[in-house]
Amino acid sequence: MELRKKEHFEKLNKTIMNVLKRKYISSLILVALIIPSIVFSQTINLKRTIVPPSIDGVISAGEYPNSESRSNFIQLEPSSGTSSLVSTKIYSAYDNNFIYFGIVCYDSEPEKIVSSIQSRDKLSDSDDAIFIMLDTYNDQRSAFVFGINPIGTQTDLRIRDNGRIIDSKWDAQWLSSASITDSGWVAEFAIPFKSISYNENINEWGINFKRVYKQNFEIAYWYGPLTYDAQISQQGKLQGIELLKKNSMFVFTPYTTISVENTEETKNKSKVNTEAGGDLTINITSSLMANLTYNPDFATVEGDQERINLSRYELSYPEKRLFFMEGNELYTTRIRTFYSRRIGDIDYGAKVTGKISDYSVSSLFVRSPRTDNKTANYFSTFRIKKDILESSTIGFTFADKSWDTGFARSFGLDYLLNINDTWKFTGQFVTSAPGDFLQHSAWFMRFANESNTHHIHIRYSDIGEKFKTNVNKTGFIRDDDRREIDGEVTYKWFEKSFFQYIYVGSNNNAFWSHTGKLRGYDYDQEIKFYLKNRFSFQIENNWGYKLFEKDFYNYSTEFKLGYNTDEWESVKVAYIFGKSFDLDFKLYEFEFNYSPFKNLTLQYSLEKVEFTPDLESESTIINIINLDYNFTRDMWIKIFAQNNSNSDRIYFYGSFGWRFIPPFSALYLIYTYDDYKYGVPQIHSKNKVLFLKLSYQFNF
Repeated sequence: MELRKKEHFEKLNKTIMNVLKRKYISSLILVALIIPSIVFSQTINLKRTIVPPSIDGVISAGEYPNSESRSNFIQLEPSSGTSSLVSTKIYSAYDNNFIYFGIVCYDSEPEKIVSSIQSRDKLSDSDDAIFIMLDTYNDQRSAFVFGINPIGTQTDLRIRDNGRIIDSKWDAQWLSSASITDSGWVAEFAIPFKSISYNENINEWGINFKRVYKQNFEIAYWYGPLTYDAQISQQGKLQGIELLKKNSMFVFTPYTTISVENTEETKNKSKVNTEAGGDLTINITSSLMANLTYNPDFATVEGDQERINLSRYELSYPEKRLFFMEGNELYTTRIRTFYSRRIGDIDYGAKVTGKISDYSVSSLFVRSPRTDNKTANYFSTFRIKKDILESSTIGFTFADKSWDTGFARSFGLDYLLNINDTWKFTGQFVTSAPGDFLQHSAWFMRFANESNTHHIHIRYSDIGEKFKTNVNKTGFIRDDDRREIDGEVTYKWFEKSFFQYIYVGSNNNAFWSHTGKLRGYDYDQEIKFYLKNRFSFQIENNWGYKLFEKDFYNYSTEFKLGYNTDEWESVKVAYIFGKSFDLDFKLYEFEFNYSPFKNLTLQYSLEKVEFTPDLESESTIINIINLDYNFTRDMWIKIFAQNNSNSDRIYFYGSFGWRFIPPFSALYLIYTYDDYKYGVPQIHSKNKVLFLKLSYQFNF
């Protein structure tokens, strides 16, 4: 089980040559029977435990009834297909409520372990870490992922479409602990079955383990080699699991909020408001879940981070509201017909997400509040994807916004065909109503060959002249009236001497109107050098053309210098200059991530753009600070502050959070201050709000 596939094939080839030379036909038959089982057998036989292990970061003798022999994972990077430089040992067990894992990550130099990230769900490949990937449907497409670093920081996420879609916003309740030892570090996991969905009719799951070893820049997997990161179709087997049937369970999470507001609407007088609402979760089956919400609290969500936009297209922002995040990743398509940020506050809503046999489903219905000047809006969506072939899918999406006097809706079909480990064929067709069928429709098709070290694709897109009119009522489309061809080539190779790796990329596109007039093109070329001493240097050039009210020829050159940028604690400095829509510009960027002492992390970023000539005073400076102090994994203080010189905006968000029963039974104290100017003539707005929010989860 510990041998590498490459070694298997080398031994097989040597054996076959000996057979051919000596004409041992019986040996040839024996090799043919044995080798396939060796190459593809990577199995954990799970055993039930009566006494559950203590999740304390220490693995005691006899604590787990099952352990795998100490082994070296298979590298994805930097030397694909070879053994990791460090070994790992896996322990496992389960009972009626939990599945348990204990993992020993051996490291001969534990003093060099990298572990800086302390905020939940921020953990990535920038720290030493171990991740467990559970394919609970055994469909070779999707997985629940649970990760931890050596100081115990948790992250959980969902993977879909065989690694193409990774949803880091998914959140679950689970237990873990970690400790650094003289021989490396230890991680322990207790994952409740109630926190994940699964097919209760099968007793074999897909499983893989991913280890990040920063000293060697390693990403390595227990089952490998993989072609690219998060490839679910390549995985081992978790056998022997026998689960009790999951009963229907109701989870009710009411909340109450008390706020003191001093805003323009309150005429700068303090006003006390009390709000109440709640969420009801119904586990219909082990794999299907319904959510109902009434008067959900969105006011405590922190503001979006300011960004400089040198284009004339709309910027998209991530969804941060809990109700919309579950199942939102299912709507991730290139032609994006559902963008939940189009929905503001809501009175109530309902949704269903999960999997039924080979079908992944998500549906949503919400009502926005009626205001003095506007009628209420009703949003409805439906998404279904069917698994086909070994790891491919075909899907259908419906999205609708209706109001008293009208509607806008769209219908879409999409497909993802994984021809093999590297070749992919994807496409989508969307039409919308009301209006002319062709003008309100769009489609694309794309061929790609990709792995963790290279990417090649070519794509053709056709977007109708009035496609945005309907679809942007519910979706996110930057531009329409567009016939476009684009292609990209990237390659990353690892050096043995001076460079850790070199990355090159070329991304180019051109598009025309439906009358055949050239509307724009972009040619982007990039090269990045990452040195063994952790310094990096990057150069990027862009040449572009855009037709709006006139012809615009834009270009830019970027120089970026960084230190340790493949880890969280890092420094980046960039200088970009060029021309944007007849304005010469200089853009300066600075980013600094640092943990000055245990439990405290600091992030600071600066963007400064100078335009010449600057007739409309568009030059801007943006400063952003993030401070996080974690008393424990479930008690923290967070400060987010930013200012934008162009709008004279000063925004401050400070919060104290205590998840006394994680993740949803919690107490929050939040203060926001927002001071900015907008409009012509200019209006000055200043809002100050203090929130106290309490939520508690009841399980029935």
